[in-house]
Amino acid sequence: MRETPPRVSIGIPVYNGENYLEEAMRSVLDQSFGDLELIVSDNASTDRTPEIIRDLAAGDRRVVHLHNPRNLGAAPNYNRAWAAARGTYFKWLAHDDRILPGYLEATVRALDRTPDAVLCNTIVEYIDGSGDRIGFYDSGLRAADRDSPSERFAAMILRSHSCVDFFGLVRRSAMANSLLHGPFHGADRAFLAQMALRGRLLQLDEPLVQMREHENRYTRRHASLTERMRWHDASRAGRLVFPTWRLYAEYVGMVRREPLPLGERLRCWEVLGQWWFVNWNAIRAGVDIAAVLAPGVVGIAERVKTRLFGPAPGHFHQPHSH
Repeated sequence: MRETPPRVSIGIPVYNGENYLEEAMRSVLDQSFGDLELIVSDNASTDRTPEIIRDLAAGDRRVVHLHNPRNLGAAPNYNRAWAAARGTYFKWLAHDDRILPGYLEATVRALDRTPDAVLCNTIVEYIDGSGDRIGFYDSGLRAADRDSPSERFAAMILRSHSCVDFFGLVRRSAMANSLLHGPFHGADRAFLAQMALRGRLLQLDEPLVQMREHENRYTRRHASLTERMRWHDASRAGRLVFPTWRLYAEYVGMVRREPLPLGERLRCWEVLGQWWFVNWNAIRAGVDIAAVLAPGVVGIAERVKTRLFGPAPGHFHQPHSH
């Protein structure tokens, strides 16, 4: 590890990621912006993951290899990668995704030019398991590129959107004393809402990040609330789970705690009142309670909603011209 901190830290949390890990790591090491460190946190993998990390670390001193003696769950592993970071900017990268060579150069430039911005991401290109293009997805993140914290907050919690921007480049100082990756389903949405209260969120039009759609994605493999809780945090497996209520409680807590002007705080409370009446949130809260008695109800509700109203943003691919 070099003595001078890098400008950018990239954290890849991984468990049994031999299928795509090398591609993800090389996409970081091949960036046109080279002042970086790549922190790969291995969650006690049992496949070739440790070997892949060691091989790439041997050829590039920018690679930092962390190894957990046991599987902690995804959330603690994500947060361990962040805790080890030293850069001005930080980005999580899923082990099955990739960034194109100009991603860091473009997003670092945007954040450098906008001191009151805390996060920057680009349009997403979706690829399949073989790396072939499926389509593009515009998350609408630019709706949170505003001066008003309450307007940014509303843009992140009242709109139906995928949480792809959780994997954007973030000003590391803005992440201090934040939720980071919480141990519950919807933690990515809560993190984005908190970042919106802390600063502007930027979106670049060029698709410089590739996210992979494949059958082993988290949302495909873990349908029930208990499975999702076990994935997020192994130490909390078996506990009662009410993710919609937990998400709302996190929203309430951040509005109380963040240093906001009185007028902005009051407007945030109004936004929280509206939240119950958009995006099926009240129904989701009821499904959480029903799932205690019938764990499979979550998957059933999601399938019914998809059949009646189509898939949620980020689970289909909108054409995007460039």
